[in-house]
Amino acid sequence: MGSRPLQVTVWATTFGADLLSLCRFLDRREEVRLTIFLQNPRIFRKEAVFRLSPLRAPLLRRRRLPLHLAFSSRADVTIVDNGVPLLKSSRTLFVLWHGFGWKGPDDRNAFAFMRQCIARHWGDPTQPNHRFLWQCFGEWDRRFRAEVSGFHPDNLAVLGSAFHDEVADPLDRAVVAPFYPFDIQKRKTVLLAPTWHYDGIFSQWGREADLFEQLLSRLEARGVNLILRMHDRWRYPASYLSHIRKLGRRYPGMLVKFKDTHQDNTVDLRLADVLLTNFSSIANYFYATGRPTIHIYPVQDADQPYQLKRLWAGSVRKIPIPSARTMWKLPLEENGGLVATSFPQLLDHLDRALDEPDCCREKSKQFLTTYMLGADGNSRQRIFQAMKNLAQYP
Repeated sequence: MGSRPLQVTVWATTFGADLLSLCRFLDRREEVRLTIFLQNPRIFRKEAVFRLSPLRAPLLRRRRLPLHLAFSSRADVTIVDNGVPLLKSSRTLFVLWHGFGWKGPDDRNAFAFMRQCIARHWGDPTQPNHRFLWQCFGEWDRRFRAEVSGFHPDNLAVLGSAFHDEVADPLDRAVVAPFYPFDIQKRKTVLLAPTWHYDGIFSQWGREADLFEQLLSRLEARGVNLILRMHDRWRYPASYLSHIRKLGRRYPGMLVKFKDTHQDNTVDLRLADVLLTNFSSIANYFYATGRPTIHIYPVQDADQPYQLKRLWAGSVRKIPIPSARTMWKLPLEENGGLVATSFPQLLDHLDRALDEPDCCREKSKQFLTTYMLGADGNSRQRIFQAMKNLAQYP
């Protein structure tokens, strides 16, 4: 490459976590020229993480990619998370997958369209390919991507999680306080961040509205804030959205965020004293903080037939599966925190997590050591070196 800067294009489906952390790292390097395409730059520029530490790189709407390519030479590397541009945007392609997680099956069928897109512009990803590389969180993840997802082992690199390098950094709560409607300096904060694939967050245990009320009453009695981070609004029925908004208005210690209006979760994760989640991959990032994670077991019986929510032709549909267990690539028993299999147990775990902030530290550390290179703080440097090596091929 000589003295010419490394030209990097980022094609973001979700601009946050690993992808944002890597971009912040690359953006500070003089030997890199970064261009970032995302769904809605205007919304992202309102996020605390950007307003407190703006990126120098241009943020462009994804639909502007054809115009950008018409007036510039293609980049050396395109970084993607879970979607590939339909136009060739660079000589090489680097996949920084959007979270480790438990959800599967992530098999060959699941990646059929993505493989076609990669093969069209960068070569067959199922064969040794010097123009394509996939980041893996650890050795277990690398074996899974080879044996189950169907990518050639030569195209898989064990590099860790970029977000782990900064998610545990000390946070000055006074600096981020203006971005929250409640007191985050004197009160503790719980982050509830569910995945959207199940019927609800607590519906496996009873009437969701009633259980939400009980949770909020417990938090209010203890003087604890709640950040409820949901997925895109269009994934939920109108009645469910209405109920969530009413709760947010009734409880001043509750803040509701939807992914399509509040894209980034960096500050929320660094701020939270406790994480509640029904096994979203956000937990694997939070483990690096050493603070407690409470996993909500998402079904009553994992071995019974289930109707799972999935995206199908641009809409949310329920897909019958033999059992919920068949859609998890990793058993839910493999985790880095506490597991609640009933609502009373969830409340007990919540009290313990608030009273004993180190109660999950060793278990989280063990999970990260087993599956994610121990969150050693060097992942971004490893990823950057792998990108430079990839870009060396003509």
